[in-house]
Amino acid sequence: MKKTFAFVLSAFILLALFAACTTTVSGEFERPAGLDMNGARSVAVLDFRVQDNWKHDIWNGRNNYYRKEREKEQIADYLATNLQKRIAKEGYLSLASPIEAEKALLNRSTPPCDAYVSGSITNYEDRIEHRVKEDDDGKERVFYTRRVSFTITYSILDAASGKELGYKKFNASGSSYESERRRDLPDPISLVRSDLDRSLREMTRYISPYKEREYYSLIKDKKNPTMEKAYKLASDGDLSQALGIYSEYFEASGSYKAGYNAAMILQAQGKLDEAKKLLDDVYQRNPDGKIKNALRNLNSELDYADRLKIQKGLRESRSKKDSPDYSASPDQYEESIQDSGLITFPTE
Repeated sequence: MKKTFAFVLSAFILLALFAACTTTVSGEFERPAGLDMNGARSVAVLDFRVQDNWKHDIWNGRNNYYRKEREKEQIADYLATNLQKRIAKEGYLSLASPIEAEKALLNRSTPPCDAYVSGSITNYEDRIEHRVKEDDDGKERVFYTRRVSFTITYSILDAASGKELGYKKFNASGSSYESERRRDLPDPISLVRSDLDRSLREMTRYISPYKEREYYSLIKDKKNPTMEKAYKLASDGDLSQALGIYSEYFEASGSYKAGYNAAMILQAQGKLDEAKKLLDDVYQRNPDGKIKNALRNLNSELDYADRLKIQKGLRESRSKKDSPDYSASPDQYEESIQDSGLITFPTE
């Protein structure tokens, strides 16, 4: 048993050392938004709404009731505030005033933005459970646990027409440690913060282009002095010289390793068309599974770039002075919004 464990441990250490010695090149790429926002330049994030179907324990006492209400508002505020922060950080969409947008909606007019996000929280459950355990002396002790779960829905609407452009739905849940005192249980938001942040990250990427860094491993060939020289240059960060050596050696020898490494450096530098042409040539000479996967990833990167170009083109072409007036009449706008089920206008 000890020998087996030692062998597994040694294998793991060797694998970790091998991975640590692998040289990678990286590049930062701008990805398109998951949703085509119809060329929107500005967006307003409305306050998140809490539906009436909240299920929770009602603690005795008026103060505890208001505490529950504050906890609901805390989650809703966290979502709206941090979505705005993330959109601002990406810098692609400008933020419009949610107050002005909501005021326009209530007045049955077009909000002062190209699109807006309306969020809601449903199926909320805040449950406190308890169980009784005996200690070593036979004395009964009560332990409490808090469990929270709910659904977050994000809806994106075109401000000019009121039509829904898209939506996203996420589930959030979490449970606490056991505590002998109910008052020591953590707040609901602390139990679901990771799920909230996940939804915010994915939602931001849904409506706004974003940047992402990709890493590409180079193939090492210690037996070949030319390949080893280029590999060392790449490890030291001198990608231009490494690329030159790999490219020349591929042309001279047809080495698929050299061609592959040159293509990875080109891709990391954002020269996608050049990388594609080279990698196609490499694959024709050596239809290896590794190269096939690299081609698949590169084709996806090219598709991202094409889609991003379209989105930015629509954005550039959308300006109020050059675009026709797509604003709906007050009656049409109200009907469109009510059909979406996102805004309920007050009855007179």
